Amino acid sequence: MTTDLHATTSRHRLLIGLRVLAILVFIALTNEGFASRFALLIEQQRLGTLIGFVGIWGLSFAALLIAAFQPRLSVRVFWALVIAASTAAGFFYHQATGNELGPFDIVSLWSARHEAGRAFEFYAGSIKWMLLALVGGLLVMATPPAVAGTRLRRWTGRLALAPVIPIALIAAIALLKEGGGTQVLPVQFTPLSVGIVAGAKIAITPMPQRQGVTWTWRGPFAVAAPRGATAAPTQAPVQKPTVRHIVLLVDESLRADYIDWTPGNPYTPALAAMQSKLVNFGPAVSGGNCSHYSNAILRFAASKDHLGPALLTSPTIWQYAKKAGFRTVFIDAQAAFNRNPGKMQNFMTAQEARDIDGFYALPEDVAPSALDDRLLDIVEKELRSPQPVFIYANKNGAHFPYDHGYPAGEGRFEPSMAKSGQDTAQTRINSYRNVVSWSVDRFMKRVTDEFDLKDTVVIYTSDHGQAFNPGKMSHCTVEEPDPREGLVPLFVTAGDQDLRARFEAAAAVSRGHSSHFEIAPTMLELFGYAADDIQRRYGATLLEPNPKQAPAFTTGDIFGLFSSKVRWHPVDLNKSYLEPEAHTQPAARPSAAVETDRPQLR
Repeated sequence: MTTDLHATTSRHRLLIGLRVLAILVFIALTNEGFASRFALLIEQQRLGTLIGFVGIWGLSFAALLIAAFQPRLSVRVFWALVIAASTAAGFFYHQATGNELGPFDIVSLWSARHEAGRAFEFYAGSIKWMLLALVGGLLVMATPPAVAGTRLRRWTGRLALAPVIPIALIAAIALLKEGGGTQVLPVQFTPLSVGIVAGAKIAITPMPQRQGVTWTWRGPFAVAAPRGATAAPTQAPVQKPTVRHIVLLVDESLRADYIDWTPGNPYTPALAAMQSKLVNFGPAVSGGNCSHYSNAILRFAASKDHLGPALLTSPTIWQYAKKAGFRTVFIDAQAAFNRNPGKMQNFMTAQEARDIDGFYALPEDVAPSALDDRLLDIVEKELRSPQPVFIYANKNGAHFPYDHGYPAGEGRFEPSMAKSGQDTAQTRINSYRNVVSWSVDRFMKRVTDEFDLKDTVVIYTSDHGQAFNPGKMSHCTVEEPDPREGLVPLFVTAGDQDLRARFEAAAAVSRGHSSHFEIAPTMLELFGYAADDIQRRYGATLLEPNPKQAPAFTTGDIFGLFSSKVRWHPVDLNKSYLEPEAHTQPAARPSAAVETDRPQLR
């Protein structure tokens, strides 16, 4: 009997040892960078940070063991679900993007949650890692045996809340470090901690009231003040609007250097052929490297010196346009992919939408490759209005998955991601070249060929650029982003010759210094507001030479959610960022960009 008891005890110890080993393997396989981070802190002699780093890892490991060996199955399964879910989320994000999941990433993901379907499709190859991490976490954390011995079982049960300690500590670090400081901490707890911090910030931060436009507009389209009303103190009156119609085309994921302006090039030949009709400011820098942040910067008429909470209180571009007598129109070619149509995209609120006269959200029954043509049909219809019109249009453009943005028969660059079934830098670039050819080159040919732009200014840019590094994010990187993520095109068409001459003079001097932050003040001047007022509040426009500005884009929080500090990332616009794989030649057949046939809408 003693022999049997000894054998049972030995077998139990062996199982305990195997479980501890399984937990260690689980931690090792789902976390990366501990050794390099440890070595870096030693090299930089950051002893305090090193002690805290090792301490949190030690507490986390102890908490995992306590959770895994809980005597009560219900408690063990609860912590297994929590820890496995946190691990799966962080591991998936790292496998898909090459980055750790931080608070700003969660805020960005929450703001772009309507894109979840397309993002999951694009990163489908990494979903298997999420499932493996989830199942593996459940197995190593929930399966028997529990600890033996009455006293040990009692103390393990009393410490059932031990995992709360690393969760709380990591959340506290994120708060103290203004959203940072969680690098290379255990993925078993960090995604949950930063998720709690980001969720609390989203929930408790009140939405302030926007101010009205205080500048007086006295042009021919201004609405007269009510009889007997007392005029508020204003600055100098403004002039008549320069043009009747203004269109801001904001493309999706278009990188400036994937528009080739060389005559006869195989990539964007139509744009190269029409460049005499355009005023090209060259490669420019976006406001942010994420769609929602860049669009917010443009719609909220942001200036570089007024980000943070001020961005939520300043007048929107719609308010300025309406005060100047313009009909306001918003066209969203990406609405079909919004899985929750009750929500608006890119930080738009019901309060903002009240200032939009014509709100077009394109329906789901339009094929992705036809969305931009449907958008252009709406633009064409609105420009026939006798009333001045301001149109803000979000194109579908080159949104991932790239191969959905053009018809299957229009792929000129192979192998693409769709046809090869591979995700490499070359296949990404080939798919991207195809969608740029269809959605930008052919699209802009329609604009210049079919539209009467005599009394119209069209400003074209993109929300952000793209980086083609498999295993890393294509855009929206918060820490140390690739400069390509902020590299966007910027060009203008103007029917009025005097106005065009001003744009050309400015572009000749400003090339290499332009950014999204000159677009809003440019539109304010076109609306007819006083140049002095615009200069004081918003800075330079695209109508004046600006040879000194050092362009940079922002990442992460621009609303002061964690801190008033804005993350700026400069881009050298005189540098070539084009990848070697970008020089793939197309198949020998006519370019879709120069075809005149309209796509079939459904």
